[in-house]
Amino acid sequence: MRGSVFSAIREYLQDVYRRFQSIWGSLITAVPYLWGVGEQRKEVTEQYPDPVSSRTADDLPARSRGLLVNDIDRCTGCKECEKICPVQCIRVDTEAGADQSKLWVARFDIDYSKCVFCGLCVEVCHPQSLVHSKKFEGSVYELKDLVASFGRGFVTAEQRAKWAAMRQQAENDEVFP
Repeated sequence: MRGSVFSAIREYLQDVYRRFQSIWGSLITAVPYLWGVGEQRKEVTEQYPDPVSSRTADDLPARSRGLLVNDIDRCTGCKECEKICPVQCIRVDTEAGADQSKLWVARFDIDYSKCVFCGLCVEVCHPQSLVHSKKFEGSVYELKDLVASFGRGFVTAEQRAKWAAMRQQAENDEVFP
């Protein structure tokens, strides 16, 4: 009985000592920051934008993944990027174009608020129209401004009739040369 009381007291004192050591170590680390003395005090936060050390596109690594950009003239509207995106941040809508063999990319929207910049969409893009830019600053005031639209717009009835006439003329030219 007597050994157990002394061992309990000894364990209690050891526990108090360890806690005191932990608090003392924290104070030794934190106090120089509070008063700004010694080698322990060093700035780690930069003001933004800092004219001396602000990052530019040239400062970024070669394989950095900035905001996605789509060259709509090269885009075929295959929707592979939309299918592979793990967070469904890409939305593609297509229509029949002037040439029956090509699609008109009416809507190509990228929601940067959902994008995780994984790069899967860039890898599956066969025409290589979708790439990561060097732009990394995407802050906006409203969430709706984080949606980038690269599409050509939906086809009007007038444009559709014009394309139909062009296709008809091309078919007539082929039949009667």
